[in-house]
Amino acid sequence: MGYFTQCTIAHLFFINSLLCVMKYISLYVAIAVVLVIIILFAIPAIKMHSMLDCRSFSEPYNAADFGISSRTITLKSADGITLGAYEVEVESPKAVIICLGGIHSGTITDWYGHASLFARHSYASLLLDLRAHGASSGEKIYAGTREWMDVCAAVAFLKSQPRYEAVPVIVMGVSMGAATAITSTGRCKDIDALISLSSYSSWEYNFNRNVEQQVPMWLAKILAPFVNATTSLRFGEYADVTPLAEIQKLGCRPALLVHSVGDEIVPFANFEQLVKAAPNAQKWVVDGDNHCIIEDFVHPEQDSSYCSVIVKFIEDVAAKSNDNR
Repeated sequence: MGYFTQCTIAHLFFINSLLCVMKYISLYVAIAVVLVIIILFAIPAIKMHSMLDCRSFSEPYNAADFGISSRTITLKSADGITLGAYEVEVESPKAVIICLGGIHSGTITDWYGHASLFARHSYASLLLDLRAHGASSGEKIYAGTREWMDVCAAVAFLKSQPRYEAVPVIVMGVSMGAATAITSTGRCKDIDALISLSSYSSWEYNFNRNVEQQVPMWLAKILAPFVNATTSLRFGEYADVTPLAEIQKLGCRPALLVHSVGDEIVPFANFEQLVKAAPNAQKWVVDGDNHCIIEDFVHPEQDSSYCSVIVKFIEDVAAKSNDNR
């Protein structure tokens, strides 16, 4: 065998060995890439599972402890969810307020303090447990993308009652309840006014802002598209029902948007987006970082400034409605 032939064989053997090594390297790289993608999908999926795939329940408060009485009613949403609600009636109501709690509110009766405040000013209220909360059925929370159907059922009930004929319907919520109040207002034209306390502009936007607070920015940017994809998969056909989109359907209806400038649960950037989308809405920016706006949400009467702002807004809505009759 000649020298040239030996060199050729050695060269071919080297190339073949190199190709085999590269093949295995490519396989390992592909496996590594797939594992990284799975991990990046798993991070938001696991977190959202812990937040949304659960029921929130706690023992109801006693209406009598707040100087009011309530009656329990049962409603049905358009997609078949059985809903529990508590109606607080007043004589000759000037307005009726639908109250909505936050994402892990165990019972909407923690709004009895607000209902008592409203009753003293001749405003009725309907405290609604959203799906998967309190007295309502359902095992999954949809962050406002489907809960607007719950509110539409409440509005339909109120509109069917003669005592609320020509009475303005105001929807008011905190946190996810505020987000639901906004999406409901966009979807239901029978809602006359809106009060939002600490709403996010969209679930994925707020989720991404929270991620940025907990991990390095470079990692947050990598995770963002996986958060958005997970949100779309989880909420399905209603994924585009966001407060930011629905608030643009507000029209000339009055709205009061409230937010704490230092809120860490729903960062202030959410509020800025909503305000930009609804420039005619009233705004109230609160100092501090209280996500629920006031220190003791169960007893709002302890914060006179808060009560004054909320009651004044409702008074204006009621007066405008009365003028238009």
